[in-house]
Amino acid sequence: MNATRPADPLGSIDSTELRILHTLSVTGSLTATAAALGLSQPAVSQRIKRVETRLAVPLIERFGRGIRLTTAGNILADHGRTVVSEIDAALAAIDDLRGERAGTLRLVGFPSASATIVPAIMRKLAVEAPEVALQYREAEPPEATEMLRDGEVDCALIFDYEGAAELPAGSAFFPLWEEEVQLVVSESRAAELVGAGSADAPAKLAEFAGDHWIAGCEKCRGHLLAASRDAGFDPEIIQETDNVPAMLAMAAAGGAVALVPGLALAAARTLPDEAVLVELDPQRHRTIGLIAMATANESPQVRLARRLLASIDGTCWGLTPVGQ
Repeated sequence: MNATRPADPLGSIDSTELRILHTLSVTGSLTATAAALGLSQPAVSQRIKRVETRLAVPLIERFGRGIRLTTAGNILADHGRTVVSEIDAALAAIDDLRGERAGTLRLVGFPSASATIVPAIMRKLAVEAPEVALQYREAEPPEATEMLRDGEVDCALIFDYEGAAELPAGSAFFPLWEEEVQLVVSESRAAELVGAGSADAPAKLAEFAGDHWIAGCEKCRGHLLAASRDAGFDPEIIQETDNVPAMLAMAAAGGAVALVPGLALAAARTLPDEAVLVELDPQRHRTIGLIAMATANESPQVRLARRLLASIDGTCWGLTPVGQ
């Protein structure tokens, strides 16, 4: 009666044992195999015997003064070469990820960052991590934080008006830059300030309590309402748009004024001829930062994004590093 080997698909043989048999098929020597794999010769012999016991078939046999693989041993060695190669490739890919050298960085950011910060990230990636693909999506902060919470992105560039950001549970915010928020008015409205003797001095927001206002995205509108309350009035919002160039053009046309952050002004590149920037007293600021889910071990993608962002000089867009 033929002995039947019990099925043991999960415990019959592991990658180290396959690696031993493959190396043995190349070297033809237990001593050379042990040296090549950094193992002791007894350890190599014990692993082979263990597999022979599990499979109930001999894998090596004496041949003259040496040894050679049996037919079963050669079968495992041949298949083992493929398995070991795939395992090595997988480990190399993981090592690349750990070293921030490969994979995909999934990032979401707000519109004015799309025209300024994100291209700077792309240029740095091309030099420092050319094998990393940037998968970018654009969204205002509330939607961006939802995408992060739902696992659609690795991290999100957002802005925060004086601690107003609502962050998903279990996330962390890494502040990067601060920017000034300025008032955009028409030339005719600016001329009125000159007539009132306010040409060279920062203006008080309360001076514009009677003006019509242009509101931006949800968070920017919230900031406008908060800033106006601080100044003692409720703004009369008659126009709303997320499109900053359109907002600037509307303000330049007269009849309404708008609060616009510095990065949005930089992304627009030019201010309409009929528009004038007015500095406020007290100044209003916005913080730009990166948000990611907090984990015990920071992912390579988040680590890479933080490193690249920290190396970007934001002064060309009027940004000041947090802490300076």
